[in-house]
Amino acid sequence: MKQDGIQKRFLILLVIMGLFVLLVFIRIIFLQSNAKAIALKEEISQQFEYRTISVNSERGNISDRAGYLLAGNSIAYTVSLNLQYSNNHGEFYANYLSPILNIEREKIISAAEVPYVERKAVEMPLTNFASSEQIEKIEQAKYALSQRSSISLESKTRELENLNGVVYYPNIYRYYPNDDLAANVIGFYSYLNPANGASYGIEQHFDDILSGKTVQKLFSLDPNVPEEIPSIPKGASIVLTIDRQIQKIVEKHIDRAVEYNKSKSGTIVLSNIKTGEILAMATSPLINLNKYWESATTFTRDNKFNPAVMQPYETGSVFKVITFAAALDAGVIKPDTVFVDTGTYEIMGVSIYNWDRGAWGPQSMAGCMQHSLNTCLSWMSEQLGNKRFYDYLKRFGMNTPTGIELALEDYYPMLEPGDSGWTEISRPTNAFGQGIMSTPIQMIRAVGAIANDGIMMQPHIVKEIHYDDHTEIIQPEVIGHPISAETSKTVTEILTRSLEVEASDALVYGMRVAGKTGTGEIAKEGLGYVLSVTNASFLGWFPVDDPEYLVYVWLQEPLASIWGSEVSAPLFSDVVTEVMPYLHLPNDRQRACLYTDVCPTREPFNFYY
Repeated sequence: MKQDGIQKRFLILLVIMGLFVLLVFIRIIFLQSNAKAIALKEEISQQFEYRTISVNSERGNISDRAGYLLAGNSIAYTVSLNLQYSNNHGEFYANYLSPILNIEREKIISAAEVPYVERKAVEMPLTNFASSEQIEKIEQAKYALSQRSSISLESKTRELENLNGVVYYPNIYRYYPNDDLAANVIGFYSYLNPANGASYGIEQHFDDILSGKTVQKLFSLDPNVPEEIPSIPKGASIVLTIDRQIQKIVEKHIDRAVEYNKSKSGTIVLSNIKTGEILAMATSPLINLNKYWESATTFTRDNKFNPAVMQPYETGSVFKVITFAAALDAGVIKPDTVFVDTGTYEIMGVSIYNWDRGAWGPQSMAGCMQHSLNTCLSWMSEQLGNKRFYDYLKRFGMNTPTGIELALEDYYPMLEPGDSGWTEISRPTNAFGQGIMSTPIQMIRAVGAIANDGIMMQPHIVKEIHYDDHTEIIQPEVIGHPISAETSKTVTEILTRSLEVEASDALVYGMRVAGKTGTGEIAKEGLGYVLSVTNASFLGWFPVDDPEYLVYVWLQEPLASIWGSEVSAPLFSDVVTEVMPYLHLPNDRQRACLYTDVCPTREPFNFYY
């Protein structure tokens, strides 16, 4: 009986245990098939086995007109320490990683010893820009260590002998192969902080189409699991009108000029006036775009990232070309019209003087331009009258930005009769470039029309845009005819002779050029216009028998000399002389042989005009 009772209890226990096992089995099946349980498992797995990282598609390339890369992409790796492995092993990790990553040992030790806190402090990054070569060296070190025992039994301290705590993730970052070349045009993408996006130039203006797409990707925390960047459609690529070689030449000259003349900044723009294409847009100073953060300390409110489009200023006497062309086109003056210069122009009790405070007596219109007489230009504006004068300025686009494909283009609103701040003194001073502000790119658009038979072209710096499924080619665009072709030719010839008569430093050996200097006084708060601080400019175009190119030069506050004729005119000559071969532009004698029936057998006496 007693034995039967024991067997019965044993059977009951077996039944209970069987039921328990069955319940456990059912629970396991339930957990494996229940949606919430599966989701929880996946969530935990992702938190502890994977990291979700935003992966951007490759940003579109930016290249010059010949296809040379100016802005592209490169793959780098974020290298981190998994704190669960690295704690208490800082010295070990530093011994291996410091020489590979070129990181100070103390930084690695400090990162390795950050306490591991589940869900809070799991990893510590060491660098975001490790190269594939550095990653390969880390892998080689891991493999070498794996050939040894993971734990040295001979060591009383149980020394760690693996690098399993080193993890890395691929990422794409923006790369500028030419460092600072055309930096003012390209702008930059904040690859260290993508949330900040792009700044300045082409990068910012076309950020939407360059950017491509962003996806979320799970990367394994297991260093032994290979990872690849997912394939995502690339952003559009942009081909500029800039010629890399010409850009280099122009940047070299503006850098030297800024340094020699101790200028605050410098700008040179070279454009094709027949197409509106910008072949070079150089400014100084520049920054290395791969160190874009230096822009914060290099550029100021008075010295913009790209002054050619972002910095309106009073251009001074180069503006006289526009007033002169308007007066000729309107018929209120002729080339042989005589103006008697007494040295002053009086209006409403205010005296306007010439730049040298001199009186030049009777002058033809060519003489007025050659001697750059403020009084004569003020008188020309009087002949035009307020309405016609400002109507011509509008035709030349002085009241609007150009719309060139660069971010943050600025312009200064043109005041005219009826506007607050405009007075009767405004027109005669505007006539010689005072009290009216423009950017170099605005002046290129306006004076380009004067040089191009009166045809105004839209300035553009983008040649092509390559999308996934098509290519957009930017065609030359005529946007106005502010003056006649006859006026254009007359202004060109008069300004050419003016340079030749005064033996200007702007002259180019073997080629006649037209142009005008400018020395714009700068207004200082509480002092008015101060002659000792100026904007020195020169604009010129060539060849005069069939103008094709225009060069605009601006030195901001040069100290070596305040005069545009002494600092900017020779800079124009130097640039034109060096870029002529790259423009495939024959000199005047060669063109005479090519395009006329008369081929000079020797250089004319005045070959150097």
